[in-house]
Amino acid sequence: MNAYLRPVVLLLTAVLYICWNALGPAGADEALGGLLVLGLAAIGIPHGALDVWTHEARSPGRNASYIVGYLACIGILLLGWHTFPHAGLLLFLSLSAWHFGQADFTLWGITRGHFTWGVIALGTILVWHLDEVLPIIEQMGVTESAQLNVSDLETTFQLASTAGLIACTIAALRLRNWDWLLTILLIAVTPWIPVLLSFGLYFIGQHSASGWHHLQTRLGWSSKALWWKAAPFTLGAVVLMGVGIVGLGRPEMFFSNATYGAFFMLLGSISIPHIFESHWFLMATTKR
Repeated sequence: MNAYLRPVVLLLTAVLYICWNALGPAGADEALGGLLVLGLAAIGIPHGALDVWTHEARSPGRNASYIVGYLACIGILLLGWHTFPHAGLLLFLSLSAWHFGQADFTLWGITRGHFTWGVIALGTILVWHLDEVLPIIEQMGVTESAQLNVSDLETTFQLASTAGLIACTIAALRLRNWDWLLTILLIAVTPWIPVLLSFGLYFIGQHSASGWHHLQTRLGWSSKALWWKAAPFTLGAVVLMGVGIVGLGRPEMFFSNATYGAFFMLLGSISIPHIFESHWFLMATTKR
């Protein structure tokens, strides 16, 4: 049962949030949001801040040039996203789906189909919250006509995501992969949870936890060692995102679509180099 404790707790947290909201008392958003902020600080940001150490494990002795190249890549991506917002958003979403699916399927020992799973998981969270998503991507430079095209296909996207979840459920049952099944159930209840909280539950509770497990087992370090190694880069990432939000968003209105848009553009630009580093690390440390 211990192997399934985390996904069970994650699913129960989502269900508890939904029940709390349905009963009427205030505070559900704040409670879940607070937990997710703690999770983001504990493993969400640190699991990506360890990229320099996974690179060191693959290519010893080249850390300085790697850090310079990493930062330059973030700057180029951010500039490119501003210049070509539609292409930037599509690139980020596609790579994120690939990355999420790879981390999950590697953890669960499933060898094929990780990109499809990533598209279904991330897509379900997004397409059932288009009323929340569209104002945010508008702040990223997505045109009104593009938003209308997406909005017109809302029902089609929702039906496709539902069919995808059903197909994944059948596959998980055939494989008797209960971790996957529990995660499918988590994704299935996200339409009743606001988009930022839904994304946070999956990103922190499932994806970041998967990444943390890969780092522990493949680097051979404890959580304490990982935190210490990540600390300076975690601080750097927080500062970088903070400066970006101040420069690109509306810091006087922290809970605004402009600030959310700026946050995800920064997160995306930082995440893309991490996605490739994570892939290379998993490939280099997977026994064939």
